[in-house]
Amino acid sequence: MAPAHAQNRAAAPTTPPAADQAGGSDDIVVSARYKNDTLQTVPIAITALSPAQIEAVGGQTSLKALAAFTPSVTIQGFSGRNQTITIRGLGTNSGGTNDGLDQGVGLYIDGVYRPRTGTVINDVLDIDSVQVLRGPQGTLFGKNTVAGAIDVRTKAPSFTREVAAELTYGNYNYMRAQASVSGGLSDTVAVRLSGLVAGRDGTIYNTRQKQDWDNYDNAAVKADLLWKPSADLSIRLTGDYARQTGNMGFYLSGQVLPTTLANGAPVKGFYAHSADIGYTPPVIDPYRRQTDINGSQAIQMPSGGLTARIDATLGGHTLTSITAARFWKWIPNWDGDQFGADILGQGTVATDQKQFSQELRLTSPSGGKIEYTGGLYYFWQKAKLKQELSFSKDAAKWYFGPSAPDALLQGLDTFTYADPSTNSYAAYGQATWHVAARTSLTGGLRYTYEKKAGSYDAVQVGNVAPVSSLPPAYQASADAIRAAFSPSGGAYSASRSKGTVSWLLSASQDLGSDAHLYASYSRGYKSAGINLVRRNAGINIFVEPEKVDAYEIGLKTQFFDRRVQFNTALFWMTDENYQANLYDVSNRIAYLGNAGKVRSRGVEVDLRATIARGLSLSASGTFTDAKYVRYTNAICPFLQSYKTSCDISGQRLSGTSKWVGAVQARYETALGNRLIGYAAADASYRSKFFSAVNDDPFTEIKGYALVGAQLGLRAANGPWDVSVWGRNLLDKNYLVTATVNGTWGLTQVAPGEPRTYGITLRNRF
Repeated sequence: MAPAHAQNRAAAPTTPPAADQAGGSDDIVVSARYKNDTLQTVPIAITALSPAQIEAVGGQTSLKALAAFTPSVTIQGFSGRNQTITIRGLGTNSGGTNDGLDQGVGLYIDGVYRPRTGTVINDVLDIDSVQVLRGPQGTLFGKNTVAGAIDVRTKAPSFTREVAAELTYGNYNYMRAQASVSGGLSDTVAVRLSGLVAGRDGTIYNTRQKQDWDNYDNAAVKADLLWKPSADLSIRLTGDYARQTGNMGFYLSGQVLPTTLANGAPVKGFYAHSADIGYTPPVIDPYRRQTDINGSQAIQMPSGGLTARIDATLGGHTLTSITAARFWKWIPNWDGDQFGADILGQGTVATDQKQFSQELRLTSPSGGKIEYTGGLYYFWQKAKLKQELSFSKDAAKWYFGPSAPDALLQGLDTFTYADPSTNSYAAYGQATWHVAARTSLTGGLRYTYEKKAGSYDAVQVGNVAPVSSLPPAYQASADAIRAAFSPSGGAYSASRSKGTVSWLLSASQDLGSDAHLYASYSRGYKSAGINLVRRNAGINIFVEPEKVDAYEIGLKTQFFDRRVQFNTALFWMTDENYQANLYDVSNRIAYLGNAGKVRSRGVEVDLRATIARGLSLSASGTFTDAKYVRYTNAICPFLQSYKTSCDISGQRLSGTSKWVGAVQARYETALGNRLIGYAAADASYRSKFFSAVNDDPFTEIKGYALVGAQLGLRAANGPWDVSVWGRNLLDKNYLVTATVNGTWGLTQVAPGEPRTYGITLRNRF
């Protein structure tokens, strides 16, 4: 169930060029159309990160760290649950995760689709390669996605004996230990066992609880068994488990909002509310990296699963079966107000997600006039959600003023239960006709039938004071106030089924042995969403599916005896019924809606060069012009919050930078006959973007540049390697996400990682 851009699949890159190589860069091999091709000849826009690039990052092997080298990718978020990923501006809109919404960017590990970003964003065990594939997916195989895919491969079992260990120590007491052992148990059976433990002290100080927060502890294990009874049959069984814990996934106070709206109307601000409850806030500056949160923020995130892959050769054809069952849990403790007042005790959404997938695929032999692939795919997912919202002693005075009795809201607590589910069935096929030696045409078709279903209920469980004990002025309205702040009941179930057709048309032309041109048009669909929230006027239970039309022209070239590779792609994508996470201010409900029409267009460039013996350079960049073509009913920005809705048609698409780029240089040289020294440096830049779906100016994330470096020494024959590394070496202050909270009178933000550095030792036995 691996992903594909232009409905083709990328495989792991080959080993990077040796330090003493004088000629051109080695080709990166991709298994597009299920045969080995080079990255330079396949008509696909792919960014493939080599093992050397991954190792040069240093520290935690996470997609967030690696995304700096894939400029078309944007990852926003502040916790394992609340992550949004876009490619070319499309995917899941910025502003947080909703369990009723599918991802627009497919996340895969070893060919298995991961619908929960938390299972992929954090430390990945035994990582071997990462590829980013851009554009709609689906007419070749696997889960349908509209924006692209991120394909992570881990190391497979080997029949030759391999024992490897890696140990890292860095500032903030960062420690990461990973070990693996692999080898043949017989001539036909091989096994690989891997594990890691990692942890770090916090980078944010809690002044109230006198603790360093944003700390974490990770642990992961993986067992991999490969059975090859013959050259025509292989069976791979994989089991994995991972767990992350820590005081993490919280906001800091970003800035205090104005107390006068755009129409001149006054609003009660953060400091006035704070005075009402006797709360003295600290200095509001997220770059002080401090918080005074007075509740618990302990998070647990376990996940795991089993995968069985069978590859069989039948008369030259390849039959592939991938079966997978997985689970993911999000067990939060979330201080509801995210600062030191006692307004909301808990504001959490605990998640217990399970999934099952089955893919069956048949691929024709390579080299024929017509090459084709067809298959069937099934995906099931269900999430059990338990949302808790509890009110503490300061709530009544914060909402109603200093004369309100604490007992009006104190102790009010509601559990909301929801269980969104998906059943997805698909049949797909794709064929490539080699019209001539240098000309090929490709067509693909996919039919997907999906059923979205779920139920909702809310139960009030709190222990509140009797209405008769409240001051007489509040007794008449107390029940209505409590029902508005903590609604219960309203149970319902809903389901909806819908079929969609997506397709691909592409043409490729070799302009010579070192120049290749391609053009493609594809139609993709993103599944309908489901709103499992209390029923309210104007909020639909179901959200219409997105329809994406993507046009792309790409050119791949090589120069100077293939020492330089330069690739570029022009893209134009339109998205009808763009799905968005929205918020109803008057009813305090987060929900899903269709934002209208979105357009994303731009240009991408990738450069790889072997400049001299041992010296290599890679660079990539993206210009993206993405905007809301039609969005007439957006939630208004804070300064216009007196309006019912706002028309933001023509404004920039949230979460999207116009300019993004990255460059990495690496140099290796022999130090005598036994040692090799190497150095690497990298820099990345992202221009400003808006973090909220309605482009609220208070959620603007300013542009920033980050710099990293690595210096190392290794044995010429490869058994050991030691390096020192640093990330964000200039200790740049920057934000990764921001949201406006008009109730608190604040923006709430998540700062990026501070400067980190450490030393890593690798050894093979």
